[in-house]
Amino acid sequence: MDNNLERDWNKLLYKISEDFNVDANLNGTLLLIGIQERGKGFQEKYSKDDKMDHINLATCTLLMKWKYYSISGKDENDWPIFKKNKMVPPFSKEKEELLLKSAIVEYFKQNEYLVTENNESLN
Repeated sequence: MDNNLERDWNKLLYKISEDFNVDANLNGTLLLIGIQERGKGFQEKYSKDDKMDHINLATCTLLMKWKYYSISGKDENDWPIFKKNKMVPPFSKEKEELLLKSAIVEYFKQNEYLVTENNESLN
């Protein structure tokens, strides 16, 4: 991981840990993005399936940046329906994690939650 991404990722994890009183990690961060994107607010408890659905929502949302997915509508429960535009290449676990971390950091910068040297005017 390059130094800037590593610094921003660690800053994000620290901020999430402090703000939500949790031990932040990759899946937990994806869960938060999924909850945000779902737009139904935070619940105290989620089933394992609910957590996986939210993580999936976050992952597809993040991959829209590279046009792997687009939203084609909503289902009867108001969940986004994603259309796969192209196949995601088979990345190594490390490369996949790096891609997600980069997209997550960018997501939180764009949503004005994370302030870094490159976006000091935000938040």
